[in-house]
Amino acid sequence: MKFPGSKLLHQWDLATQRLSLDDLLRSCQQAGLTGFAEVKLPQAVAMIFYYLGGEVNALYKEGAVAYHGQAALERLRSQVSSDEGSISVYELPLDMAHLLRGITNRQKLRETVKSKAELVEFLRRLEKSEHTGTLEIQTGAGSAMVLLVRGRVSNTYWETAGGLTYEKGEARHRLETAVDKEEAALFLSEFSRDVWKTRHEVQDSVRSRLERPREETPNDELAAEENALRQQVLDELFTQVPSLIQAFMFDLMTGSIFARKGRGTSVIRVGLLAEKVPALTGYLRDLVATEDEDQVELIELSTEKVSTLVAIVPEAQEAIAMLADKSQPTALVGAALSRSVRSYASRLHPARGTLAS
Repeated sequence: MKFPGSKLLHQWDLATQRLSLDDLLRSCQQAGLTGFAEVKLPQAVAMIFYYLGGEVNALYKEGAVAYHGQAALERLRSQVSSDEGSISVYELPLDMAHLLRGITNRQKLRETVKSKAELVEFLRRLEKSEHTGTLEIQTGAGSAMVLLVRGRVSNTYWETAGGLTYEKGEARHRLETAVDKEEAALFLSEFSRDVWKTRHEVQDSVRSRLERPREETPNDELAAEENALRQQVLDELFTQVPSLIQAFMFDLMTGSIFARKGRGTSVIRVGLLAEKVPALTGYLRDLVATEDEDQVELIELSTEKVSTLVAIVPEAQEAIAMLADKSQPTALVGAALSRSVRSYASRLHPARGTLAS
């Protein structure tokens, strides 16, 4: 499994430096890793995926037999203490980590692509089926990772055989050039929204394995910090915009509401409209993305009585929505929202900022 754009952080040779599985897990968690640890042993290979310091999935393959999740970790535990093999820890770009956080199934396809036209046609079929997940494309010249959200290409990474990494338009161009020259293997993964919704939660099994059942993990602290920051952003908006009826922040991938604040009973009369905002935002982002890979920054919807504005926070893959009455000019409301987006992005946890840059 190859991840173009990954950055090698550390590597251990088990022949010269012994390392237990608990040591590895603790090191990755305390570092707040977003990425993966790759373990290569004489008779097996394994990968442990991380999102902001928490283990989110594990794969272990020995010959033709593969294990996932807790079973994979238990198999790995009995093997990693040997004096042969290596362990490598990699950091991943944040947008790739967002999708890998929810990956539940990966399979090599019998189908291959032998030209740019075949690649375009295959991506068209994924768009038609509204596939969300990853498409890995491997050639002799390099490998690509295509991120797909509801069928649209969110981003593309390309890594040459020599280790150089490209993304977006340049990555797509190099990928198309490569498949025009040789046949490429395809690996397709699916995305589970249920897994994504729990991305800040550290499983109980992980806590007991690390013998820290009563302590807050770095992941817990980060989740609490982000929730407090979101509430602070909404409080500031209500101070700056007297006409504001309701404001909330939501996840772009799932539509889940992270924080909400309303003003009195007025919230009730805009409740139905507010409920539809996340789905409408997702639809418009997909629609705009089909036009030369453009991206939505701000959505404005006005009725006779209410103005609805939604601003995207790309650094967090979140959005801030506001519903206000017409007692204030929409331009002033929009300016306050833009300031809040910039403020929120600048105050995000360093783990987000580093990976998003």
